[in-house]
Parts: sequence; C-alpha cells; structure tokens
Amino acid sequence: TPELAIALMDEWEGKIEALAQSTINEPVTSISGVPTWTLVLLKRILEISGKKNIKEVWPNFEVYIHGGVSFTPYKNEFNKLIGPGCNYVEIYNASEGFFAAQDYPGADGMLLFPDHGIFMEFMPITEYGKKHPLTVGLDKVELGKQYALIISTNGGLWRYLVGDTIQFTHLNPFRINVSGRIKHYI
Repeated sequence: TPELAIALMDEWEGKIEALAQSTINEPVTSISGVPTWTLVLLKRILEISGKKNIKEVWPNFEVYIHGGVSFTPYKNEFNKLIGPGCNYVEIYNASEGFFAAQDYPGADGMLLFPDHGIFMEFMPITEYGKKHPLTVGLDKVELGKQYALIISTNGGLWRYLVGDTIQFTHLNPFRINVSGRIKHYI
C-alpha cells in the first residue's frame, strides 16, 4: 500500500490525504520516508481515526525506515505518535546510489557499502573549495573527521561530489553518520 496511482501523485497535500485515507484500514507493518513528511502523514491518520497512537491504528506496526535528514530532532515526536515497540532504522541513499544502512537497531553509525558498484573517495572538509582538493580512500580515513563523499559509478558518474558530509564512527567494519552538507553543516 498505497496503490501506484497514489504513490505517483505529485501534489503533496493531496497525496498525504490520499495516503492517509487509503492506508488507514490496511495491515501496515512498516513505513519508510523522510521524517518531516512522515510526521504529517501519521498526524493526519490519527486525526481521521481518532486513535491516540499509530499502534492503535496498525497493531502490527514495527519499523520506521528513515533517511534524508537527521532523525534526532524528530525521535521524541515519533515515539509519542507511534507508541511503544517501534524500531527505527536509518538509511543513506540518494538518486546517485545506496551508500549505507543501519544493519541492526541501535547501531553506532550505518554500515558503509563499499562493494555495491560505487567507488567512493573521501575529501576532508578542509580541502573543499581548493582547486585540486586532496581525497583519500578507505585505507586513510580517520574516526570523527568530516569528509565530503565523492563517488564514481558504472552508470556514468565520475568523481561526483554528492554534497553530504560524513564522519566515520568505526573503521572495521566501516560505519558512518551523515553529519551535514558541504555548505551547511548540521
């Protein structure tokens, strides 16, 4: 759920309403999406249903998969709206590729996917804006240092600056957190 016609709607307010109306009686067990729009949807579902939390609407709801922005400012509100017993899983994907995902609840950082057809380089933030910025491979990254992600793919992107900044939380295996954007740090 929802049906394809709703999923393809481009007018957001109408789409949120159609999503809420069409899914309220479905046996939903998981949702994925950007936290800001997901909050709007969950609030509308609670308005329509008159229930106190999403677990009352969908008793088997168990996981929310999120990405696109930091989840930290939204977590308390999600806990309140969903109710007890929900798992939260962070992913790092974009139009250009799927880079990392939280591989178990509570993981410190997302597991980086260095072997999924995307070659990754890491530019220290101090190099940003230089004519010939230094980049490093996974063998030279450091914990806690901010890097801009640069990718090359077999789909035709060559040394493409994704625009996000990341920090490594572990080096074996490689785990990262998205820390911000090139021009606007979180």
